[in-house]
Amino acid sequence: MSLTNFMIFFILQFGANEYPSHDFYVSTTSVNFVLDKNEIQITSQFFVDDVENLIRFQTSNTALIFEKKYNDDINLVIEDFIHKNFKISINKKKQELKYLGYELKDDLLVVYYEAKFSNSKNFKIEVYNSFLVNFIESQKNIVHVKFKNLKKSFLLTSLNKTFQYSFEK
Repeated sequence: MSLTNFMIFFILQFGANEYPSHDFYVSTTSVNFVLDKNEIQITSQFFVDDVENLIRFQTSNTALIFEKKYNDDINLVIEDFIHKNFKISINKKKQELKYLGYELKDDLLVVYYEAKFSNSKNFKIEVYNSFLVNFIESQKNIVHVKFKNLKKSFLLTSLNKTFQYSFEK
């Protein structure tokens, strides 16, 4: 291996591990019950560089991952990321998440998905959210649940990835 190739390899190997840091690591997820449509509209927001660093770590990809334009390959990666790290159950029945897409807003990655649910008088929800907690030790995930006029917020961490809450229609 030539000295030039060695230097490029060295920079890529060790430079890729020098991820930019923030003062805090947080995601926010809004879970909005739309009762007249029997639908849950879900939006999650992340710092772009945190998700990009995770993807680089998992795939050894050192190229710029997120661009301002839509990308089918990244779309598949984000869909997989959502399905692995976010689950919602209503009355002990796991809801199927339908991934809708993503967009970039400055330094934020905004992801949209939804679930349909059966109508009920009582709603006991359970939410599992492990976004980035296994990758970033200090990661916090805030989940806002909107049900009719009620809004509840929950803070999840690597030690507490799940919450339960009950609503009455």
